[in-house]
Amino acid sequence: MSASSAPNREMPALTGQLLQIATGYMPAVCLQATARLKIADLLSDNPKTVSVLAREAMGVNEGALYRILRGLASIGVFSEVAPRTFANTPASSLLREGVPGSVRDIVLWLANPLHLRVFAEVQYSIETGNTALKKMTGLETFDYFKQHPAEEEVFNAAMTGFTAQVAGAVLDTYDFSGLGTLADIGGGHGFLLGAILQKHPELRGIIFDLPQVVEGARSHLESLGLTSRCQIASGDVFQGVPPADNYLMKSIIHDWDDTRAIAILKNCAASMRGDHGKVILLEFIINPGNDAEFGKWIDLEMLLFAGGRERTEAEYADLFSKAGLRLSRVVRTKSPVCVVEAVKA
Repeated sequence: MSASSAPNREMPALTGQLLQIATGYMPAVCLQATARLKIADLLSDNPKTVSVLAREAMGVNEGALYRILRGLASIGVFSEVAPRTFANTPASSLLREGVPGSVRDIVLWLANPLHLRVFAEVQYSIETGNTALKKMTGLETFDYFKQHPAEEEVFNAAMTGFTAQVAGAVLDTYDFSGLGTLADIGGGHGFLLGAILQKHPELRGIIFDLPQVVEGARSHLESLGLTSRCQIASGDVFQGVPPADNYLMKSIIHDWDDTRAIAILKNCAASMRGDHGKVILLEFIINPGNDAEFGKWIDLEMLLFAGGRERTEAEYADLFSKAGLRLSRVVRTKSPVCVVEAVKA
């Protein structure tokens, strides 16, 4: 094509917007690849040429790596500060492992190749309302994880990473004092409950999750010096939960359809000591209108993966009512999640 017949470099705004959305999987997979290779960690101290990065990352084609980094630099992730030489940007710095605010583990999960395969079946979910993961694998989400421990490990790390992103905002906004024994249902590795117990030394805790998950909490609690104040328990949330004064669940109820979500809430209400306890959820609340909300995209994750959903405040009120509970308040935080509090009806 000659220069005179080449299209304008500047596309019409709406065309550019749609094509950016249509190619959204490209930056996603490039981001995941560089996170997996720890490119941001390799750039922690100073800029490096792509030849050095390829050598340090090991087993990487220099030319291909350059093209990946060049693409990401065009959207503010990494910066080409000299020909074929890259540095971190504020965005790519958050891909480093173990730094405050790191999103590396979350990126490794959300842009995991499993997601690409599942979202390729979106038409099936649109037509049936059923999960694409089950169509693809024949398994429900957590049954799939039992058979694929490597992917379960990526998922669990992402959930811990997301907890780290929101825990500070929740603790700054919601007062957990005076709750006696607080059971974290689906508490994973104990990051959230550990942070709560550290801030409120009068509390006692229970971390409850699947046996293969909850074992990861033991070393974390030991590192915080909390083993004397926090019990570890395992089991099936649909069969029952440990007795406690109050219950906490982060990103648990959204995993399930209404029938199973109500069953979980009923088990909490039935095992709650006394009549004045609370069920405290940390969840996205979907607001009316067209505002951009991360929760609207995670709602699609629930549709295709788990069969659950993100809910509006009114939908949570209805859910609680059917479980013998009453929505008492919704507390907004500076993070994407809200504290959704219920008491016995």
